[in-house]
Amino acid sequence: MKLTKKLIALVIVCIMALSITGCHKQNEIAVTVNGYEFTSGYYMCALVNAYSEGQSTVYEAKEDKTDINYFKEKIDDKEFSVWVKDRAIDLLEEIGTYKKLCDDKKVKIDDETKVEAENTAFYMWNYYGYGTLFEPNGVSYETYKKFTLDSFCQSLYFEHLYGEKGEKEIAAAEVEKKLYETFIIADLIDVTFGEETAEKKAETKTKLEGYLNDLTSKKKTFEEVYKLHNNITDEEDKKEEDDKEEAETLKPLDEYAQILGAKDGGYDHDYFDDINKMVTNEVKLITKKDNAGYLLVVKKDIKSDPYYRDSLDMTVRHLLKDADFEKDMEKLFKEAKADINSYAVDRFKVKNIKEPSYS
Repeated sequence: MKLTKKLIALVIVCIMALSITGCHKQNEIAVTVNGYEFTSGYYMCALVNAYSEGQSTVYEAKEDKTDINYFKEKIDDKEFSVWVKDRAIDLLEEIGTYKKLCDDKKVKIDDETKVEAENTAFYMWNYYGYGTLFEPNGVSYETYKKFTLDSFCQSLYFEHLYGEKGEKEIAAAEVEKKLYETFIIADLIDVTFGEETAEKKAETKTKLEGYLNDLTSKKKTFEEVYKLHNNITDEEDKKEEDDKEEAETLKPLDEYAQILGAKDGGYDHDYFDDINKMVTNEVKLITKKDNAGYLLVVKKDIKSDPYYRDSLDMTVRHLLKDADFEKDMEKLFKEAKADINSYAVDRFKVKNIKEPSYS
């Protein structure tokens, strides 16, 4: 009799265990959008992304950014948890929309884009801490990699519309005009003060003024000044140059030139206006606001280097057409209704999302 009771109890435990875990199959479909099926793991990836986005939204809106209890906050008049759940579905509707548009227009993800997406996923997962956020929440690296690849459909479809030979191609003259209005290039030595003494700051200014004189008189090239300032040896420079050659096929003519952008240009620089007023090859030492440091500048000519016309092409097209693109896409997102498997989705709770612990 005791044995029978033990067996019954064991059976009950097994049934309970199966009801908790066994019924959720591997690769269970949680959400379907436009015929594209997204697994529970993929949904969780969207949920964690939405959670991070929600935190950033709340953080940016708060004046007092210490000890924020996100679950007591609201976004767009929604409780934080509700907003995160809704945003996760929005993300899947957006991805499902872009995938359908790309398929309908026969826009294929080429090998170069796949490699770029995989590299992006690898670096974000391993070097930007995403692995420590997603993995504890049940999102595998393979799922995260697929999510990243699917996200690239947005830029591919944009390029299909507004890129060269696209359906709504932007005239080359318009692209160039916007490019040269928004971006400049310059060689820079940037010094920002921390806790330096007044004496140390004075020494720094004297050193930079010496560089200024050397550059103005052409006694030294910017490369020589840059290496001197940063204590770069020829061996270190050779290794860095080899690494760059491996990473880049098309390179700028001036390897030290930096892209500086006007406000909201993507390469925003606080001293863009000051540097933009300089003439090509002019050398200037700019004192930062509130005497926070110095900026040694050699203004260069962005128009003389074809590298920037190529490398900034899509950036400029986005600046010109993002507003139109987003407006058109919002209409399509509203038409994309997600078919939600509540049984699969409801078990994921926003309050149970685990965050990395930092020492």
